Amino acid sequence: MSSDSSRADALNENNIATGAHVPHEPDLPDFAEQRSKLYRGLVNVERIACCTLLVSLLGLIMLQVVSRYVFNTPFSWTEELARFMLLWFTFVSAGFVMARRIHIAVDLLASKLGRTGTIVLDTFALLTVLVTAGVLAVAGAEFASGANRLQAPATGLPMSVVYFAAVTGFALIFLHAALHIFLNIRHPEVVPDAMENLEREAA
Repeated sequence: MSSDSSRADALNENNIATGAHVPHEPDLPDFAEQRSKLYRGLVNVERIACCTLLVSLLGLIMLQVVSRYVFNTPFSWTEELARFMLLWFTFVSAGFVMARRIHIAVDLLASKLGRTGTIVLDTFALLTVLVTAGVLAVAGAEFASGANRLQAPATGLPMSVVYFAAVTGFALIFLHAALHIFLNIRHPEVVPDAMENLEREAA
């Protein structure tokens, strides 16, 4: 147990020393955030937006329950607005998760490759994400713009507001994927290998 703990401590110290761009904890700034206040500000905005949306969503659900079962006069707009907030929370949080590289991933193949092979495989995966997110962001923007005249029945909000949640999420994913590809190419020394990630998660 002590050897595992020592290994985890050593990995953490190495990440701090090298500025590894996959942090040990979601609250710690990564390699890019340590070197760019603008990028760190963007990631913090994503995190604050996610927290705000989640708390607001919980408040709306509680309001709906109380108004329905306590006062027997449910609001007509709370359920619809909660659904819209859930959509925005999902896509904005997807951008934040991409920024910190904490999406669920299968490391079976990467763990069997050397450091160079792992970086090549990771870059290929990021390129796939980059292209997919870019196509979906552009197509989503065109679709959302065409839905501006449609209104939600309960809240009266333009449906484009709802559809732009996906556009925002995919645009953020595109941005973060592009940055991680740049880091893989220009700063491969700060990319932890798959085994380091697995050991850090297990610690």
